[in-house]
Amino acid sequence: MRHFRIKMFVSRRKLISALVFIGLFTVTGIWMQFLNVANSERFFVQRIKKGKPTQSHVMNSYIDSVEESVTGMEYLKENAGTWRQQAIMFPPQNISKRFMTIGIPTIKRENKTYLFDTLESLFNCSTEKQREQIYIVILLADFNREWKENITHILSEKYPKSIRTGLLQVIEAPTEFYPPFKNLEHTYRRHSKAKRKWRAKQNFDYAFLFMYSKPLSTYYMQLEDDVYTVPGYLTRIRNHLLQDDGWVCLEFSELGYIGKAYHSTDLEKLSRMILLFYVEQPGDFTYMHFNSLMLQFHRRIVRPTLFQHVGLQSSLRGKIQKLKDSYFTKNRKRFDKENPPAKLFTTIQKLQNSNPLFMAYDMAGGFFWTKCGPEVNDTITIVFDTPQSIDEVIIQTGTDEYPHDTLNEGKLEASLGLIKVNNSNQPECTNNVFLGNFQDGNIHTTNISKLLGFRNVRCLRVTVKKKQKKWLIVREIALFTRENSKKNMVNSTIISNVEKHHFQFISSTSVNL
Repeated sequence: MRHFRIKMFVSRRKLISALVFIGLFTVTGIWMQFLNVANSERFFVQRIKKGKPTQSHVMNSYIDSVEESVTGMEYLKENAGTWRQQAIMFPPQNISKRFMTIGIPTIKRENKTYLFDTLESLFNCSTEKQREQIYIVILLADFNREWKENITHILSEKYPKSIRTGLLQVIEAPTEFYPPFKNLEHTYRRHSKAKRKWRAKQNFDYAFLFMYSKPLSTYYMQLEDDVYTVPGYLTRIRNHLLQDDGWVCLEFSELGYIGKAYHSTDLEKLSRMILLFYVEQPGDFTYMHFNSLMLQFHRRIVRPTLFQHVGLQSSLRGKIQKLKDSYFTKNRKRFDKENPPAKLFTTIQKLQNSNPLFMAYDMAGGFFWTKCGPEVNDTITIVFDTPQSIDEVIIQTGTDEYPHDTLNEGKLEASLGLIKVNNSNQPECTNNVFLGNFQDGNIHTTNISKLLGFRNVRCLRVTVKKKQKKWLIVREIALFTRENSKKNMVNSTIISNVEKHHFQFISSTSVNL
């Protein structure tokens, strides 16, 4: 009898699990049908007319938006040959598909404009070569014509070259793209009517910006107009985007709709979903459900983050926004310089995907962190794309939070030649010259060029001399050539000044962008 009861209990659990699975599968199928329908708004209205059960406030809002006029995705479909050309305010020269597009919607605020400071930060923290691989699209999403004319005039004066080459594209959405926003019974009952309308319109802003940006590049990243970033941010973003591990959305900020990166091929589906639920949810909530439907069930926040929110005056009239990204200021690089282009290799077996080796090498922040203690003769090797006149090397391990995850015993060598990268994906360097040993987890060597007879370096290699139980964190690798040695200005000073003055560290060279 006891065995029979246990068997019945197990059978019931299996039956319940099966029913739950079928229910989830059915619901997911409906959502996926919504995403793939050629015209999701009309599909929803058809469900209403057929008597399908829906929330009355959703029905009213969709009848308003679809039956009174053709809006949203249907508007873009009916004006497929012209809407993109009509949207751009400064037609650029011939443009080709690039690596990434950064989209920034902006509207008029009561007493403050942050947009130009945000652009200065994006330009000043990247190189001209890096900017050749991106587009920055600004959506002027306010209906105030005088404000638009003022903003476009300032942009044309400050960034004529960037506008001419298409690096900076300024667009506007026609009023016909937007519904009348009547009878908005927002899911969040405590929200005022003004906030409901602001949220709903913002969703249409996002959708228009996504659809315009879709063909411009392989990847897309959403920003807000009141942020600043750090030097080397584009290198860090590129390295993460190229990791083919099935990601749907990578987040380079934990806040709102800041620093959210997508494959451009997913932007139309995301646009449709945001418009389908423009009454119920703000876009910076909807995207999380979109991620789940695309089979990414957890947020992928890249830490430390690359963008900090600084705006106090919200785009919603009368609202003060004091949000700060708690992951932004942690583990910043100490030295304000960009290392020479190189490829990095290591023989350490157990690594953390969220803290790859390049994070110790680029400027944007973060560190390399293993999941085990390194073994004797494990190596970390830097192979320069072209030989470099290295004069000074600084390598620091461990962090304030994990002070014991340091390299206890190790040595640093420079190699003058590279034979090949072998079948184990490890470089074979030759003509090695000993530079020094690690002390207290760090090494700082100078006057290397004299030691090498002013010959250029092809490889730098760190070798573990003794097995250790503690994991290893490489916090920073800073390299200085003969040309820029001793110019290692401390980056933390710049960041603190940016925070204090809301990025008033504008370079005079940005005028000609």
